[in-house]
Amino acid sequence: MLLQDVLDTPGLGIRLLHGDAAALARPVHRACTTDMPDPTRYVSAGSLVFTGLVWRRAPEDSEVFVAHLARAGVAAVAAGEALLGEVPADVVDACARHGLPLLAVPDDVPFSTVLEHLTRQWSSARMDRLQTGLARQRRLLAAFADGHALGELLARVCREFDVPAWVFSATGTLVAGNDELGESVIDACCDVALSAPRFPAEIPNGYTVLPVGSALRDRTTAWFLVLGPAAARNEDCVDAFTELATVAALERVRREDRLRAAWDTADARGVADAAGAAHPAGTPLVAVVVERTPAATPEQHVALRAVVSDALPSCVTGIDAAGRTVAVVAGTESDVVAVLQRRLGRLAPVLAGARIAVGVSGTCAGESIDGGIRSAESAAAIARGDTGPVSVRAADLDSAVGLLSAVPDRVRRAFADRTLGQVLDYDRRTRAGLMTTLEAFLDCDGSWRRTADRLHLHPNTVRYRIGRVEALTGRNLAHIGDRLDVFLAVRALA
Repeated sequence: MLLQDVLDTPGLGIRLLHGDAAALARPVHRACTTDMPDPTRYVSAGSLVFTGLVWRRAPEDSEVFVAHLARAGVAAVAAGEALLGEVPADVVDACARHGLPLLAVPDDVPFSTVLEHLTRQWSSARMDRLQTGLARQRRLLAAFADGHALGELLARVCREFDVPAWVFSATGTLVAGNDELGESVIDACCDVALSAPRFPAEIPNGYTVLPVGSALRDRTTAWFLVLGPAAARNEDCVDAFTELATVAALERVRREDRLRAAWDTADARGVADAAGAAHPAGTPLVAVVVERTPAATPEQHVALRAVVSDALPSCVTGIDAAGRTVAVVAGTESDVVAVLQRRLGRLAPVLAGARIAVGVSGTCAGESIDGGIRSAESAAAIARGDTGPVSVRAADLDSAVGLLSAVPDRVRRAFADRTLGQVLDYDRRTRAGLMTTLEAFLDCDGSWRRTADRLHLHPNTVRYRIGRVEALTGRNLAHIGDRLDVFLAVRALA
């Protein structure tokens, strides 16, 4: 009901004392009566407030009373003329200063008569809306059951109300909607959707956010329906899209079922094999490792996997022994880094002190996927040390170790076996600790003294063990080329 409808009611004789056409177009959601000098506790936003002016003892009282109503966000004031014979000019002036429409109720019209009429009108309107909503929801559900896509149904409701709308996930990934929407608008929508205490939630730029299903349960994996500007002022429009959100919730369940089936396949085959089978030979692939700190629960591991699957559609995912999400997706390193920075960064409002560290490998394919995953693991370890709720790091491919991670696993293992195979065999037979000494020696930049101090050995013992390594490998660790070969072989075994 609009304020104009109250004025147009025959037999009540209500007059407009202040307000323009825009004011008369205000919706009135409820009515209340108060004569308290401070009415704040007794009114609510959108109300038509009836007052008998009992609170007015002096003209200055009007400013105080009306200011309280304006701050409360009421729709309008209806002042009775029974007590004073008319509505004083100071009341009219106060309403004008605060932009509140003011109505006058004749002295022979009891407030109860007006309130009974309004209550009947609201009850009838609510019943009509309920019946219309149920009929619309039945049509939407029937169309969805018949195979119509969510995007098609969304477009249908958008045309009906001439309002643009979109369905987004918590990362800002578009689920349905045709009109373009800038990344900055998506950022604002996600920020409000993930932090709003209740729905519908309004965004300063005029957009409205509605939940899809149980969005308040776990917002990191939730969906939201976003309406274009001005839609929130139309109750029928919001009702229609709320009903559509029910259909969107069913679509979400369908997609979750398909996602779980894909997870089962990836878990059975392993991420690398499943990703290789999912893409034609030669397709550029990128490996991603995502971890949540501090240590997450098994349920949070699954939620993180769902978030990554949402942020990178069509990726193949798994959860490794450390609880990290491992993903492989077609694309380039730079594109994947940019997407993850933007989409995962939107989850910051709901991380509640937790952090997400992400490592992204360089481009890999086929046999080098495992190496790409290791490269992404190293990058994630670096990201773990960053500040901020979300950090995304690309693998370092301008180092020898970074390049080694991109080499196919079969080639890397063969290189390590040829270079260090005899040393490993010697250690297995004698437990001489050659590999431990070699790793410390390389880590100490070839310093005998520092290696001895680290391992609590005599320097001559270190010299003897490194001599045995040189004899078994055929490499002279005093030469930079030979030392690099051995260093890379050690890292290939990691």
